[in-house]
Amino acid sequence: MQDWHWQQKWGISYITIPEWADMGALAAFSARSGGISYMPFDSLNMGLHVGDNPHHVIENRKRFMLATGGQLEQMVCCQQVHGDRIKLINHSHAGLGAKEMKTAIGDSDAMITNVPGIFLTTFYADCIPVYFFDPVKRVVALAHSGWKGTMLRIAEKTLQSMTEEYKCKPKDIRSFIGPGIGSCCFAIDGSLADKAIREFDSLSDIIRYNNGKQYWDLPATIYQCLIKAGIENNHLNICPLCTCCNADYFYSFRRDKGNTGRMGAVITLLERN
Repeated sequence: MQDWHWQQKWGISYITIPEWADMGALAAFSARSGGISYMPFDSLNMGLHVGDNPHHVIENRKRFMLATGGQLEQMVCCQQVHGDRIKLINHSHAGLGAKEMKTAIGDSDAMITNVPGIFLTTFYADCIPVYFFDPVKRVVALAHSGWKGTMLRIAEKTLQSMTEEYKCKPKDIRSFIGPGIGSCCFAIDGSLADKAIREFDSLSDIIRYNNGKQYWDLPATIYQCLIKAGIENNHLNICPLCTCCNADYFYSFRRDKGNTGRMGAVITLLERN
């Protein structure tokens, strides 16, 4: 089973998967420490769209990229809209959205590339990052899956695009479901719970009940969907850390009532030796 680990470099802490690096891809998810942003964005806020000083955000992004072995000009960002559109990324997209929101790839929530050195980048404060890596075809992908994206099955659609556009085989693909809001904190109203149960009627235990409230387990929903889509159990892993519970490590839109920063998720193909 692939496993995730905390790593720290030059004061920047992030989650990564050493086994993937050995196989040719770097995946990372930033914590909130090590940057220069002030409260309530303290301190490694990666989001340009939350009201933080953009110069601070760009410096934070530079620091995170440096820690993970890249440069700002290698970053590619999309304008996450909680949809299910997927963008295929090539050399020409390098740097889009890295310094200005207006240059980010529009109306997309997932990206796929087979180009080494391109850092697919998405931003989070409770939604779920879903990483993909095919070491056989040498393809990586990253999907932003909040509850709306999960309902639209963006993770499964990203996997499907990898198979259709790059001839990947699901049995070869590794996937990692990164930190996000857990079922411990994601309370939802009854109407949304009913919609989730209807949409995912073949899945088990995705809605949990406690003290008269309904809680949706988004990571478990995505996990079961990807297993059904063909990813092998020993190629799929979930980080159990809840962004809402762990204020010292993560921003949380729900916990902080929307006034907060964003973590960054990146994945890139490493150059062959």
